[in-house]
Amino acid sequence: MKTLLILFVFTTISFADDPNRLYSTKQSLSFEELKKICSTKIVDTVYTLSDYFVEIDLSKQTGYLHSRFDSIKTFKVSTGTKKIKDGIETNTGIFVIQHKASKWYSTQFDSTLMLHWMGFNYGIGFHALAGKSYYKYLGNKTSSHGCVRISREDGKELFSKLNYGAPVLVHKGETAIRISFADKSSNEYKYYDSENLPKEIKRRMNHLYKGSFLNFVNEKILIDNKNITHDGISIGDFNKVAPRQRIYPDYLFIEITIPEIKAELIPVNYFSIEKLFASTD
Repeated sequence: MKTLLILFVFTTISFADDPNRLYSTKQSLSFEELKKICSTKIVDTVYTLSDYFVEIDLSKQTGYLHSRFDSIKTFKVSTGTKKIKDGIETNTGIFVIQHKASKWYSTQFDSTLMLHWMGFNYGIGFHALAGKSYYKYLGNKTSSHGCVRISREDGKELFSKLNYGAPVLVHKGETAIRISFADKSSNEYKYYDSENLPKEIKRRMNHLYKGSFLNFVNEKILIDNKNITHDGISIGDFNKVAPRQRIYPDYLFIEITIPEIKAELIPVNYFSIEKLFASTD
């Protein structure tokens, strides 16, 4: 029979509904919490000083407006498809709002009037249309030439809240990197320019894939419309993320040995708000 040894760690962490924030008044980690830590993939995080950012799930044709102040707002979208002439699929990645106009005419597609235009990936952006015939596709089907179509009501709200530099995370249900709100009163964040940011993100992704992320990634990175260009940055491949991240040094550890989980070395003093264990739900 395998030995089960749990050394409780005195810390202030537990899992919250929001995987980007871990906090609790507990004095120790429970067995279930330790089990979750050992069996859950972690993802990287970049930070924004903006008060809002948007997440678009292409697989669900759904958008989420994240707020520093309020609960998450869900809204319906209709994104790009190759099934129409000159159409493309909306690109995945992390982008930021680069351009805004309450009214904008498409020079590529017969001067179509786009309302509440917010561009983030060259000619790709959020916008509403003058009529309502496209509403039937929102939340149900891809129908645009590449942009993220939204209702006029949602467009008006997003336009009022998303300033230049507000992040836009576009994915297909899984991502190896997420966005969180930076503490505006803190100076602990690292800023990379537009040339070096993609290189640093690539380095961090490689460590995620190899299982060495917790040993070689310590900085919190800020993003805005100066270091993220229209190209955006990669969200990585969640399927390549190592299910176990190695942690050193190998002293001060908790060893959990149960049939379904291989023993892991976890340092007692390592857990903190900065080391995020993302839910796969």
